[in-house]
Amino acid sequence: MDFLRSRASKFVKRALASRERVLHSSLRFGLDPIADVIRLAAVWKYPIETIFDVGANDGDTAIALLDAFPKARVLSFEPHPSTYARLIARLGNRPHFEGFNLGMGTEVGDVEMIEYDESKTNSFTPDAQYAKRFGTEGRSIRVRVSVGEIFCEERGIDRIDLLKIDTEGFDLVVLRGFAGMLERRAVRFVMVEFNDLLPKEGVFGGALLPFEELMRPFGYRFVAAYNDYISTRGEMFGVSNALFCLPGAADFA
Repeated sequence: MDFLRSRASKFVKRALASRERVLHSSLRFGLDPIADVIRLAAVWKYPIETIFDVGANDGDTAIALLDAFPKARVLSFEPHPSTYARLIARLGNRPHFEGFNLGMGTEVGDVEMIEYDESKTNSFTPDAQYAKRFGTEGRSIRVRVSVGEIFCEERGIDRIDLLKIDTEGFDLVVLRGFAGMLERRAVRFVMVEFNDLLPKEGVFGGALLPFEELMRPFGYRFVAAYNDYISTRGEMFGVSNALFCLPGAADFA
């Protein structure tokens, strides 16, 4: 990842020096979302100052974000109590990091969460694609949730430069909690997880195109997809992330 970011930084400097408007080089988009955010943010002169890490688990992504954007404020949200404790144990003393034992959705209060032996698959729905695909059995616990816009309003946050969501099938619901900020163009980059292009019968969430349908009317554009892995046992199953951006004002025609 550091190598990719180094190559991206060198290319951005050359492109800006030549006033090139179209990013094109041997370093393709779709290899590393953080490198792509760095490139696009440089072209549009977007400072990356506030990052939301929704579905933080025990902090791997937060560490990568803090390393990539050392001056940015990273707010990580993890509703599961013991997973949150591991997150704070790892990152609680890092400058610019804030952790919240809180989930995100479209309501405020205590809700049911399904926990599994593998914490990375914990979800607010029992019908998440991973759990359905691999027949994982879960247990119900109660956790605290809020709504993105309400959280931001309460804390005086008027802009999010990068909103990363990884909530095992619940990403679209989380994003709807930021709909007003999307409409106001107060979020610059959005990264979400997906498993397929279209919704699948019998499972909740995990489709990519509904994100496009939600964000495109507000001016957001799809950048690239980043595949983590594919399971070919039985029906093929993939786990990927997608990056969306809000183009700079000069490019928004």
